[in-house]
Amino acid sequence: MQVVNTILDFIYYGMLQPLFLGVRDVFDFFFLDSLSALSLPPSGQVVIVAICTVGFAFCLRRWLKVEVREKAFREKFTVQKAERDTIAIIPDPRSRDALYTSADQSIDEDFNTYLAQHYFRYVLIYLLPLFLVMAWLNSSLDEHVLPVVSGQAYLFLLPSKPFGMEGVSVTLLFLLSYIASLIVGFQIKKRCLSVRSKAK
Repeated sequence: MQVVNTILDFIYYGMLQPLFLGVRDVFDFFFLDSLSALSLPPSGQVVIVAICTVGFAFCLRRWLKVEVREKAFREKFTVQKAERDTIAIIPDPRSRDALYTSADQSIDEDFNTYLAQHYFRYVLIYLLPLFLVMAWLNSSLDEHVLPVVSGQAYLFLLPSKPFGMEGVSVTLLFLLSYIASLIVGFQIKKRCLSVRSKAK
């Protein structure tokens, strides 16, 4: 057991932790330090990072060809349903029921596979970048760093203290900016697709 713990400690402290710290330093330099050099406050930096995260998600979505895969599944599903409907013309009830069962099983298997892949892509494209970037921001702009940078533990204070909140945290602003950017991004994408379809 001691050997296993030693190996795990080496993997985490000797390999993973230096890797994570190195990636954090690179992100700090390219985003936070660069934006600070442009005199952008921490709140503005968080918003810019959220927008960049959404941009990365859309690039990843395009690279994984999500629309192409979904269109292919819809076409295949339509064909399978049409083939299933033709079974009704078979006069023998036993043969018809057996073919119905076989067709339903095939459709269910393909649909379950599609759902599993759909949710896996959803996690990979939207949730994983969200949590990783949020962990990085909370590490780089934590309660010990913000007081030095902005003089307070929050990005900005809320004088009226709505819902008992004294101020807006890094996590809250990032989540709101991320969701808003996603909504805007999908609206732009929808309009672009509409323009392309009309042009055709």
